[in-house]
Amino acid sequence: MRAPRFLPLLALLCAVVAVAAAPAAGAQDTDRLSIRPWIELEPLVRIGPGPYPIPVETAEKSLLEIGRSLLSAMVYGWSFSYEPGDRARGITERFELSPLAQIAWGSPRLKVLQADVEDVRLWARISYSLDDQESRLRTAWDSGTADLSTGSGSAPLQLGDAGRTRSLESAVRDAIRRSLDVRYPNKPRQVTGDVVLWTDPTVLIRSGTYLTTATVKIVVRELIPYRIF
Repeated sequence: MRAPRFLPLLALLCAVVAVAAAPAAGAQDTDRLSIRPWIELEPLVRIGPGPYPIPVETAEKSLLEIGRSLLSAMVYGWSFSYEPGDRARGITERFELSPLAQIAWGSPRLKVLQADVEDVRLWARISYSLDDQESRLRTAWDSGTADLSTGSGSAPLQLGDAGRTRSLESAVRDAIRRSLDVRYPNKPRQVTGDVVLWTDPTVLIRSGTYLTTATVKIVVRELIPYRIF
C-alpha cells in the first residue's frame, strides 16, 4: 500500500479553508455538505485515448465534476419515474432519473478542502456551503414526509465514468424499489416522485464492476395502480 501524499497543486485552495476543521465524509449540517469521492489514476479499463496513468491535473478536474454532481444530487435531487417489472403481465421494468437542478460549475461555494493520492487513487474532500434557500430544501427533506431508504447497484467497470454513474442510478432505483415494497403491498403500475441523495454514497470495485451503496430520501408524487390484472 502506498503512503498517502498531499498534493501541492491544491495547497493554495486548501489553505483558504484550512482555518475550518474538515468535516467527516458525508457529514452534513445546516449550512454545509461534505463528501470524499475518489477517482482512479491507473484504471483497470482504459476508455478512449490519452496518457496513462492519468495525470493528476486531469484527474482533479474529473473528480471535482464527480463532486459537483453528487453534491447537486444531495441539495436538489432528481425527479423519477418508475415502472416495476411484472412477468405475469409481460411488463419490463423502466426507470428514469432527471436532475432537478445542478450546482453551477465554478461556484465559489464548492471547495476542495483536501486531496491526496492513495493506492493509485486520487481522493478529495469536497464541501459545498448552502445558501438560505438550499438549507430550507434540506430541512424540508428531513421532515417526516420523506421516506429514508438504502439501496445497492452495480455496473460494468469497462463503461468507465458512465458505469460509475449507472451504478449510482441503479442503487437509487433499488432504494426506491425497497421503499415501495414496504409501503405498498400491491405492486403499482407506475410511480413518479422526487428523490434526493442523503449521504455520501459508497463506491467499490469488485469483480470487474462498480458497486455503489446509496442512502436517499424519497417523496412519491403520484402512484398509478393496476385497475385490473
